[in-house]
Amino acid sequence: MKHRLNFFTCLLLVVPLAALPVQAQQVAGQVERQKGTASRSAADGTVDLVQGARVYVGDEIRTGPGARLQIRFDDQSMLTLSQDARITIDQFIYAPGSDSNQALDVAQGVFRFATGQIGKLTPLRVSVTTPVATIGIRGTVFLGGELTVGMPPGQPHYGFQITEGTIEVTSPAGSVVLDEPGEGTFLPLTRIAAPTPVRQWTEEEAAEAEAALAF
Repeated sequence: MKHRLNFFTCLLLVVPLAALPVQAQQVAGQVERQKGTASRSAADGTVDLVQGARVYVGDEIRTGPGARLQIRFDDQSMLTLSQDARITIDQFIYAPGSDSNQALDVAQGVFRFATGQIGKLTPLRVSVTTPVATIGIRGTVFLGGELTVGMPPGQPHYGFQITEGTIEVTSPAGSVVLDEPGEGTFLPLTRIAAPTPVRQWTEEEAAEAEAALAF
């Protein structure tokens, strides 16, 4: 009888623990549009993405060769990625009337980002980090990424161009503000440098970036 009581006592202790829910991942948004292959990786493994799939805070998003991906976040901001892109959703909290923030880390590829409600209401709480600079956002649509046009041939470089609003491009060596549609700047990928002087991008420069993002 004593052994039976011990068994049932252990069972009562184990069952509630097993019934405890696993902490839910924080949803950040979902795939709005997709061409080719893409995936998200987190602590629970890697999952192929399809149109309508959810993405979560902490996910590393990757696109394959020839792919394009568009993510709509829950605050209605939009991120478009080129082929062979890699970004991490570092932070995303959208709570109207309270603290909200959004932080993206772009490690590879060309991207376009259009701010949503967080960027409109609390722009200082939105940040995009790239290999060459951090972008301060003030309600905007802009693109950035690794390009071949815009700097001396053979010099790997990164470019940023504004379509709407204002951004500040800051590297360890300096910063510039883009606040007129079509303005852009460049930075080398292989060394620390200040952004180049702000100017309107040429048709060739703009076309390369747009082609990288076109579905």
